[in-house]
Amino acid sequence: MKAGTTTLYHDLRSQPGVYLPDKESNALLSYDPRRTFSKLFRRVPPGALVGEVCPDYTKAGSDRQAATAAAKLYRDRTVPRIVYLVREPVARLRSHHHFLSSQHGAANPGRMTADLEASLRDFPELVEAGCYASRLKPWVEAFGMKAIRVIRFEDYVADRIGTLRLLSYHLGWEVFDSNAVRTDAVYNAGDSRPVATPFWRKVMGNVIYRRLIRPWLSLERRDRIRERLLPKPPPRSAPPSEETRRRLVETFRPEVEALAEMIGVKEPLWNLDESEA
Repeated sequence: MKAGTTTLYHDLRSQPGVYLPDKESNALLSYDPRRTFSKLFRRVPPGALVGEVCPDYTKAGSDRQAATAAAKLYRDRTVPRIVYLVREPVARLRSHHHFLSSQHGAANPGRMTADLEASLRDFPELVEAGCYASRLKPWVEAFGMKAIRVIRFEDYVADRIGTLRLLSYHLGWEVFDSNAVRTDAVYNAGDSRPVATPFWRKVMGNVIYRRLIRPWLSLERRDRIRERLLPKPPPRSAPPSEETRRRLVETFRPEVEALAEMIGVKEPLWNLDESEA
């Protein structure tokens, strides 16, 4: 979460021969993943490469459940090709906190506030989501490291076309169209993402809207409507204190080192001593 998954989702959807359902369908966490996937992919064009984008699959508490469900689905099939986006963990945590604390209702079920220090105490998932080696471990156990490509958010942001070209080899789509990628567009950025008020959440959750209106609106059109009608998020909260930042770095350092070892990288993935303040 908050490591570029929405932008990658849009970039992948732009490619010919790639079919993705709505982001964050949580199919692997459903009661019957096989049936859920059958519904998601019932309209797939012949010969299309299909996939799913869902950051919940590498969150503490759901990572092992998702990996176990995927292993059962692929027991007699070709091993899936997996992409895991990671971001400097303190920066990712701050973006995660800003995103959740600015939301309402179901999007912020614990009523997280803008107080970062209090949120770190009351919402351990802010830290757990950035413990990358631990979150990836169930997937490595299920499919092996060869099936997984770890992408640094910072590399992706710096060179989206180059990153997508590398992913095309890993994911196996035959035609890469760089002209289809809107490199000027960044999706779901925490500082600009519209905030769904309680009223608009009722509208979006209404049965009539979901069954009769939403299916006729493209993802891009829904995004434009949200941008025009919903309020912008508030400014970011104050950064963590130096003591808190050091404590976070101490927590993340072994995870970052373990991830580097998993993917065979000798150099540090980030200089945590210069992490976002």
